[in-house]
Amino acid sequence: MKILGIDTSTPIGSVGLIEGDDFIAEHTLNITQAHSSRLMPAIDQVLKWGDLTVHDVDACAVGIGPGSFTGVRIGVGTAKSLCYAIKKPIVGVSTLEAIAYNLRYSNGLICPILDARRDEVYGAVFHGGANLERRCEDLCLSIEALLNCVESSAVFVGDGLSRYAKKIRETFGDALILAASTFNVPRGTNIARIGREHLLRGESDDCFGLIPNYIRKGLYGKTGN
Repeated sequence: MKILGIDTSTPIGSVGLIEGDDFIAEHTLNITQAHSSRLMPAIDQVLKWGDLTVHDVDACAVGIGPGSFTGVRIGVGTAKSLCYAIKKPIVGVSTLEAIAYNLRYSNGLICPILDARRDEVYGAVFHGGANLERRCEDLCLSIEALLNCVESSAVFVGDGLSRYAKKIRETFGDALILAASTFNVPRGTNIARIGREHLLRGESDDCFGLIPNYIRKGLYGKTGN
């Protein structure tokens, strides 16, 4: 099963392609150019590296947020258009889960954090090991409130660390583990792998009904707790 994974929910856009458990190609960029102008060329390039066309793709997985409102909308809209055109399944994947997936073999709590501005963060808590287990839903809340959700030491990861690392250190002291910035990226291949896990369980989303997960109430899309 060939799965295309797309994420544009953070400034670092990523497109990945897998076949079964095998990595085929990935295109990840952190540049000032807008996702709207670089996403389709990135998809075309990844398919060329795999010597494939879009019609060879069996399904598409896409990061639905939380993250940049504009970025999420671009990624979701593009993935929906592709899947509608080629009549293939689509799977929406949490951006926070995709970031935590980078550290999925860490045998303990994993807390991905994205800066949501307005003195808030997007965050969630997972437990790694043999499988990545979700411990709470994706949330938009203050850093203090998120840290209260973490009952023991955890590995913290995500671009929110650039702003909130000091506060996290004050809370957890020597028990703190901050992941290297290379793990902050919601990689396209991880989006694809999570999507594959959903598909193997018989789970997929409706191409017309899939919407971004903006979390903040009053915005188009799902709302958090």
